[in-house]
Amino acid sequence: MEQYGLITENKGETAIVTLQKHLSCEKCGRCGILSGAGKRDVAIEASNPIRAEKGQRVLLETDDRRLLFVSFMLYIVPLFGLIAGIFSWLALAEHFAFQRNQELYAVGTGFGLMAVIFFFIRVWDNKAKNNPYYRPVITEIINESGSKAKCENPE
Repeated sequence: MEQYGLITENKGETAIVTLQKHLSCEKCGRCGILSGAGKRDVAIEASNPIRAEKGQRVLLETDDRRLLFVSFMLYIVPLFGLIAGIFSWLALAEHFAFQRNQELYAVGTGFGLMAVIFFFIRVWDNKAKNNPYYRPVITEIINESGSKAKCENPE
Protein backbone atom coordinates (compact mmCIF):
# COMPACT_ATOMS: atom_id res chain seq x y z
CA MET A 1 0.00 0.00 0.00
CA GLU A 2 1.31 3.43 -0.90
CA GLN A 3 0.57 6.67 0.92
CA TYR A 4 1.85 10.22 0.62
CA GLY A 5 2.95 12.27 3.57
CA LEU A 6 5.00 15.18 4.84
CA ILE A 7 8.00 14.69 7.11
CA THR A 8 7.49 16.71 10.28
CA GLU A 9 10.46 15.39 12.26
CA ASN A 10 13.65 13.62 11.20
CA LYS A 11 15.21 11.12 13.62
CA GLY A 12 18.01 9.75 11.42
CA GLU A 13 17.00 6.16 10.59
CA THR A 14 13.32 7.00 11.18
CA ALA A 15 11.09 10.00 10.60
CA ILE A 16 7.72 11.20 11.82
CA VAL A 17 5.45 11.55 8.79
CA THR A 18 2.06 13.26 8.69
CA LEU A 19 -0.11 11.27 6.29
CA GLN A 20 -2.43 12.90 3.79
CA LYS A 21 -5.97 11.65 3.46
CA HIS A 22 -7.05 9.97 0.24
CA LEU A 23 -9.57 11.81 -1.91
CA SER A 24 -12.12 9.08 -1.20
CA CYS A 25 -11.73 9.72 2.55
CA GLU A 26 -12.20 13.48 2.51
CA LYS A 27 -15.98 13.62 2.41
CA CYS A 28 -16.62 10.47 4.46
CA GLY A 29 -16.68 12.18 7.85
CA ARG A 30 -16.03 9.04 9.86
CA CYS A 31 -12.60 10.18 11.06
CA GLY A 32 -14.03 13.46 12.27
CA ILE A 33 -16.80 11.65 14.10
CA LEU A 34 -14.53 9.03 15.64
CA SER A 35 -11.48 11.12 16.54
CA GLY A 36 -12.83 14.61 17.06
CA ALA A 37 -13.67 17.28 14.51
CA GLY A 38 -10.28 19.01 14.61
CA LYS A 39 -8.13 15.90 14.25
CA ARG A 40 -7.70 15.30 10.54
CA ASP A 41 -4.08 14.22 10.03
CA VAL A 42 -2.35 11.10 11.30
CA ALA A 43 1.33 11.12 12.27
CA ILE A 44 3.29 7.86 12.13
CA GLU A 45 6.90 6.78 12.50
CA ALA A 46 8.45 5.40 9.32
CA SER A 47 11.83 3.99 8.35
CA ASN A 48 13.88 6.55 6.44
CA PRO A 49 16.55 4.70 4.41
CA ILE A 50 16.75 7.47 1.79
CA ARG A 51 17.47 10.15 4.40
CA ALA A 52 14.61 12.44 3.48
CA GLU A 53 14.65 15.73 5.39
CA LYS A 54 12.06 17.61 7.42
CA GLY A 55 9.51 19.41 5.23
CA GLN A 56 9.82 17.09 2.23
CA ARG A 57 6.82 15.32 0.73
CA VAL A 58 7.45 11.59 0.52
CA LEU A 59 5.94 8.33 -0.66
CA LEU A 60 5.56 5.61 1.99
CA GLU A 61 5.12 1.94 1.22
CA THR A 62 3.76 -0.75 3.51
CA ASP A 63 3.72 -4.44 2.72
CA ASP A 64 0.07 -5.46 2.28
CA ARG A 65 0.67 -8.84 3.92
CA ARG A 66 1.97 -7.19 7.09
CA LEU A 67 -0.98 -4.81 7.13
CA LEU A 68 -3.42 -7.70 6.75
CA PHE A 69 -1.66 -9.65 9.51
CA VAL A 70 -1.87 -6.73 11.94
CA SER A 71 -5.54 -6.17 11.04
CA PHE A 72 -6.23 -9.87 11.59
CA MET A 73 -4.54 -9.73 15.01
CA LEU A 74 -6.45 -6.62 16.08
CA TYR A 75 -9.93 -7.50 14.85
CA ILE A 76 -10.40 -11.17 14.04
CA VAL A 77 -8.45 -12.87 16.86
CA PRO A 78 -10.41 -11.07 19.65
CA LEU A 79 -13.66 -11.92 17.87
CA PHE A 80 -12.63 -15.58 17.78
CA GLY A 81 -11.83 -15.31 21.50
CA LEU A 82 -15.30 -13.95 22.23
CA ILE A 83 -17.00 -16.74 20.28
CA ALA A 84 -14.69 -19.43 21.73
CA GLY A 85 -15.39 -18.21 25.27
CA ILE A 86 -19.15 -18.31 24.73
CA PHE A 87 -19.17 -21.80 23.25
CA SER A 88 -16.65 -23.10 25.82
CA TRP A 89 -18.87 -22.01 28.69
CA LEU A 90 -21.97 -23.48 27.08
CA ALA A 91 -20.16 -26.81 26.58
CA LEU A 92 -18.92 -26.81 30.18
CA ALA A 93 -22.33 -25.86 31.52
CA GLU A 94 -23.92 -28.74 29.63
CA HIS A 95 -21.22 -31.18 30.75
CA PHE A 96 -21.48 -30.22 34.44
CA ALA A 97 -25.27 -29.72 34.25
CA PHE A 98 -25.31 -26.03 35.24
CA GLN A 99 -28.86 -24.80 34.81
CA ARG A 100 -28.98 -21.18 35.97
CA ASN A 101 -27.99 -18.17 33.84
CA GLN A 102 -26.06 -20.17 31.26
CA GLU A 103 -26.23 -17.44 28.62
CA LEU A 104 -25.16 -14.70 31.03
CA TYR A 105 -22.11 -16.66 32.18
CA ALA A 106 -21.33 -17.63 28.59
CA VAL A 107 -21.26 -13.98 27.48
CA GLY A 108 -19.18 -13.06 30.54
CA THR A 109 -16.71 -15.84 29.75
CA GLY A 110 -16.52 -14.71 26.13
CA PHE A 111 -15.79 -11.12 27.09
CA GLY A 112 -13.28 -12.30 29.69
CA LEU A 113 -11.38 -14.36 27.12
CA MET A 114 -11.52 -11.45 24.70
CA ALA A 115 -10.03 -9.16 27.40
CA VAL A 116 -7.19 -11.64 27.98
CA ILE A 117 -6.51 -11.71 24.23
CA PHE A 118 -6.48 -7.89 24.11
CA PHE A 119 -3.94 -7.92 26.95
CA PHE A 120 -1.64 -10.23 24.98
CA ILE A 121 -2.14 -8.13 21.83
CA ARG A 122 -1.11 -5.07 23.85
CA VAL A 123 2.07 -6.85 25.00
CA TRP A 124 2.79 -7.92 21.40
CA ASP A 125 2.10 -4.38 20.17
CA ASN A 126 4.66 -2.90 22.57
CA LYS A 127 7.29 -5.29 21.15
CA ALA A 128 6.23 -4.80 17.52
CA LYS A 129 6.23 -1.01 17.85
CA ASN A 130 10.04 -0.98 17.92
CA ASN A 131 10.40 -3.65 15.23
CA PRO A 132 11.27 -2.15 11.82
CA TYR A 133 9.55 -5.13 10.13
CA TYR A 134 6.13 -3.57 10.82
CA ARG A 135 7.13 0.04 10.10
CA PRO A 136 6.27 1.73 6.77
CA VAL A 137 9.26 2.67 4.62
CA ILE A 138 9.90 6.01 2.92
CA THR A 139 10.79 5.06 -0.63
CA GLU A 140 10.67 8.28 -2.65
CA ILE A 141 10.82 12.04 -2.30
CA ILE A 142 8.08 13.94 -4.14
CA ASN A 143 9.19 17.22 -5.73
CA GLU A 144 7.06 20.38 -5.71
CA SER A 145 6.06 19.67 -9.31
CA GLY A 146 4.60 16.33 -8.25
CA SER A 147 7.31 14.24 -9.88
CA LYS A 148 9.02 11.49 -7.93
CA ALA A 149 12.74 11.57 -7.18
CA LYS A 150 13.97 8.14 -6.24
CA CYS A 151 17.17 7.88 -4.28
CA GLU A 152 19.13 4.96 -5.67
CA ASN A 153 21.91 4.83 -3.09
CA PRO A 154 20.64 5.81 0.41
CA GLU A 155 24.09 5.27 2.00
